[in-house]
Amino acid sequence: MKNIILIFSLLISFYANSQVLGYEDIAVLLSGENTQGTARTMAMKGAFGALGGDLSALSINPAGAAIFTSSIATITLGNNHTNLTTDFYGTLTQNSFDKFNVSQVGGLLLFENNDSSSKYRRIAVGINLNTLNNFHNEWTASGLTTPTWIDNPTDSSIEYTQIASQKYLNVTGGNYTQLNFSFATQYGKSLFLGASFNTYDMAFNERGERMEVASDGAGNTVDAYEYFWQEVNGNGFSFSTGIIFKATQNLRLGLSYSSPTWFELNEESNMFAEDNDDFVGYYDIIYSNEEASYTNSYNKVLAYNYRLRTPSKVTGSVAYIFGEKGLISADLTRKNFNGLQLSPNFEFDYENDNLQALLSSTYQINLGTEWRFKKISFRGGYSYEQTPYTQTLDTDNKRGYALGLGYNFGSVSLDIAYDYHEQTDYYNFYPEFNWVRGAELSKNNDKIMATLAYKF
Repeated sequence: MKNIILIFSLLISFYANSQVLGYEDIAVLLSGENTQGTARTMAMKGAFGALGGDLSALSINPAGAAIFTSSIATITLGNNHTNLTTDFYGTLTQNSFDKFNVSQVGGLLLFENNDSSSKYRRIAVGINLNTLNNFHNEWTASGLTTPTWIDNPTDSSIEYTQIASQKYLNVTGGNYTQLNFSFATQYGKSLFLGASFNTYDMAFNERGERMEVASDGAGNTVDAYEYFWQEVNGNGFSFSTGIIFKATQNLRLGLSYSSPTWFELNEESNMFAEDNDDFVGYYDIIYSNEEASYTNSYNKVLAYNYRLRTPSKVTGSVAYIFGEKGLISADLTRKNFNGLQLSPNFEFDYENDNLQALLSSTYQINLGTEWRFKKISFRGGYSYEQTPYTQTLDTDNKRGYALGLGYNFGSVSLDIAYDYHEQTDYYNFYPEFNWVRGAELSKNNDKIMATLAYKF
């Protein structure tokens, strides 16, 4: 492991004045999920904790693997479309971005127990790859506020007090995936038990560019360009357990526990100062009264390793089955953000104290329904997820709905879903200037996905 102690003094200034996501933001990013599972799961907003019978639902409650009535293999393709509006000092900028990907692929083998003397009636073994988050996005914010490059380095009589242009560009990429290995069994007629082991792979990259032009009102100008970047890569693991109980022929109850995810992460960035006269990141500053621009190394890189433990969560579920006609279901999930921690602990006391002060445990509710008419299924869902940040607006909580259709051809089925959610956010890309506020972000995300399933 890199010697974090030697670079920690640099990192304090890095993350106290960061124009890309800092430690705390990365920790919260990996603690949330924007799951892109099967179209059926998405159409019902993931309310599958008491239902099972869907491969993506195994990451919610692994006991659902024993609900299947046959072995199955599925693949899901999807397209994400993001609309993001930035508001920087009253200037609105519209941004949109599309990304096509494989949302899910997996399979399950079901083994029936024909021994009438045994209460274990079936065993299911499944493996499923879910995309938990797709980080690909691009947006800009621009407006006019107070200049930040005010002083001239060689002529103290010049002050650039008149702003002409301010703009920020943010580009992110990468994926966050989960590989789920599940084992489940049906005990008697009413009880389903399951456990799973999950591995995670994440790759996140971000670059930010600040551009500013100002003048002194007497013909002297400053044209400032700053470039910041980081890459975070790592892997992790977690486990989960769950039960589903058929209280009556129609009523099902579910309970599941998902452990924290333990990550080993490696980060590289240019967010450090090479000496006392340097600024973080790369910069290229052109003063009209100077012959040459002021720059620093474009290729400077700082690399280090650290560990992250994300919150655990508990999900309680209920579902009511109307025979062959349809169903309604609900999941309530509590995520314990008090368990979020960066380590080694003594190196991250400041960041962990911030996490404890700024975050609180959250609740998420997912509602779903499905109705069948012969071979066609109609689906819908709603979700509400609290933001973990304590000092936020109500609109920062994530709200969404989904609709879907399914057609059963027999051994082959095709499902299509449309998923939508919205929320607001705040991004401060001038953190070292406390008189400049950040941009208000309004996010709308649409997903369209299709799942092809084969039962055998």
